[in-house]
Amino acid sequence: MTIGVDVSKDNLVHCTRDGHPSSLANSAKPVRRFLCRLPAGTIVAMEATGRFHRLLANMAYSMGFVVLVFNPKDVNRYAKSISPRAATDPIAARIIAEFASVRNHRPYVPPPAFVDVLRNLVRTRAGLVKQRVALENQASEHTGIADFLAQAVGCIAESIAKLEKQIVEAARCRPEYQLLMRIPGFGPLISSYMLATLASGEFRSSDAFVAFIGLDLRVRESGKLKGRRKLSKRGDPEARRLLYLAALVASQQPGPFSELRARYLEHGFSKTEAAVIIARKLARVAWAIYTKQQPYDAQRVLNQPSQNHNGSQTFQTPITYAAANPLDKQIANAVIALARTRPFLDNHNATNPNRGTNAQQPTLDSAA
Repeated sequence: MTIGVDVSKDNLVHCTRDGHPSSLANSAKPVRRFLCRLPAGTIVAMEATGRFHRLLANMAYSMGFVVLVFNPKDVNRYAKSISPRAATDPIAARIIAEFASVRNHRPYVPPPAFVDVLRNLVRTRAGLVKQRVALENQASEHTGIADFLAQAVGCIAESIAKLEKQIVEAARCRPEYQLLMRIPGFGPLISSYMLATLASGEFRSSDAFVAFIGLDLRVRESGKLKGRRKLSKRGDPEARRLLYLAALVASQQPGPFSELRARYLEHGFSKTEAAVIIARKLARVAWAIYTKQQPYDAQRVLNQPSQNHNGSQTFQTPITYAAANPLDKQIANAVIALARTRPFLDNHNATNPNRGTNAQQPTLDSAA
């Protein structure tokens, strides 16, 4: 049996695909009584609604039920496809139950406790930074009230400094934090948030992690129509923002990312496009380091062989920062085909003795 639940702050409306809707309070005791009445093997499906769905999802998971937590955008698009005549909580619960049975979905697994702690700290800091910048801009425009706003700005700056200390204290006890700190452009803040994002689920590949944070490409093609490829932006916007800032820093430092940026600019990409591509590459690097538990290796960014202590080359390092998704490779091949006449690819292939798939793999990954 599959039961859909429409979640709000105070109430939960639940309904099966063909059953009658019912409601209960969104609090611990009513939720526990509701779950105890469900038969074993029931699938409990709901939308992600900030923090309001967590009580039901975590309690259902702890009691052995299969829990599905959907992106509200996916449920909304499915609802539009079946054209319901009204939009009410009971109808929403029935649509969620129906959507749960349409295809296979990834079951919900509660993230570790430190994930929520780091996320809340980093997001709170981001909100305070926006308030501080807004007040500073207001003070610069209206000098007559600058003294009054300066006190508020000082209080916010003090709170930001305290939050940054708490972020570091919450993340430094994790061994992965020290590994992520070695990535170019990654400081304490970005490393902490990437640690929380990577620990929030199990990602089978770097492509899954890239899609999770919304840095994957959305392709629109039909017949002769070749739509413009855009980022899906389905994931956490704060993760994308921090990775973009990390890409700006990494591309200015000597190393593989500055080389990648120069190549993309030579290809005709804009500075923003190059930064987004490098941010996507940094996401892959972070996933590989977190998953393989190995330190950052600059030579692996371009899929080059690592150097032994005696100077000889070796390919035995199992960690890889390259893409393996077929769709990514098709997209990248299309980009490369358009840029084939430009000097970089010809020079790269001419100087690369292994001109097969492995030789082109770094370009395929980064161009996607």
